[in-house]
Amino acid sequence: MERNLFTAAFPETKLNTEHSLGINLMTNIQLADYFINSSTYPSEWIKRFSNELHPTVIADLKLLRTVFAHGVILRDFYICKQPNVNQNWEQFIGWWKGLSKEEVLELIIYGIRETMDYYFKYLSPMPTVERTMERVSLDEEKLRDSLNRRQALRAVLQSWSVDDIKETLPLYEDTGLIKNRMVRLLEGFWQSGFKDLWTRESERLSDWQSENKELVFKSYPTNVEAIFEVTGLYPDTNELDKVNRAKELLFIPVTNLGRLIVLYHSNEQLYVMFEPGIRNSKKESWVGKEKLSEFYSLFEGLGDKTRLQMIELIDENKEMFAQQIVQKLGMKQSTVSRHLNQLHQSGIVNIRQEGTTKYFSINKKEFRRVSKFLDTILKS
Repeated sequence: MERNLFTAAFPETKLNTEHSLGINLMTNIQLADYFINSSTYPSEWIKRFSNELHPTVIADLKLLRTVFAHGVILRDFYICKQPNVNQNWEQFIGWWKGLSKEEVLELIIYGIRETMDYYFKYLSPMPTVERTMERVSLDEEKLRDSLNRRQALRAVLQSWSVDDIKETLPLYEDTGLIKNRMVRLLEGFWQSGFKDLWTRESERLSDWQSENKELVFKSYPTNVEAIFEVTGLYPDTNELDKVNRAKELLFIPVTNLGRLIVLYHSNEQLYVMFEPGIRNSKKESWVGKEKLSEFYSLFEGLGDKTRLQMIELIDENKEMFAQQIVQKLGMKQSTVSRHLNQLHQSGIVNIRQEGTTKYFSINKKEFRRVSKFLDTILKS
């Protein structure tokens, strides 16, 4: 009798964190849409913000919430298409304004396919939708045909029980109009209060990244356990095996999520969106004291002569980009890039992106934190 004694193992996973204004904004659009249409979300800020939104913003959200699933599709499309999600407001809104007609069409097709996939997987069959889908192909290329796409859009709107389908359908045939309404929605949320929220919360989310760097340098038996350790939340999902097979986990702190967690798969990456603060009880058990082991990644980053030279050079010049460091130290570009990546992963340097150029500066907040800790040891 043949016996199978081999068991497939999960891949080794890379963990990282990212700061993202865009993902925060679009996730809050999703939360606001939930509240406006069901009044179930408990965040006081979301309640107050949603109740004060201008009617024009509400109208844009009403138009876009169906094909783009509360705004989720906008966020997922952004993640898929934009390799640098750490953009400031000007870069973020500029990216959306720069979408071509073909890219907007690609976004609409993506929204159709994702929405109908959700319908077939999770919703009970609706007679009107089923009849419409008899004449529709959801093949990506076939959705480029305007007649087929129009019927697919009809099915999407029917699945959302939209009343004014005849008035809404023509709007989605005009990619320029849809693009303008998307940009107006994003600008509307930003100007209606999210800009002020981001000004207050951005530093808190950034501080969480700096203070929890050691969590992404640890090894975990499974990705699910890594998610629980980092976020304090256990994902309630039927796709645990898929979660565990992701080759990279990218943790993105997001405001107003509370105890909700959002998972999004893109190729072999898993984006984990959550609100920091769940693990406060763990910090309280340490009676407010930090441990030397928490600074492991920083000391590891300092433990190299070349990296120390680069730190001194960057500090002298306040801010530098990679090619400047290459010229000053006479090193290969690949060597400098590798060390800069290590310094960034260790929390020693900050990155400011301007166009395609990354500017590096010393993260003095992290040095002050370790200095304060060492000072307490010297005084004890």
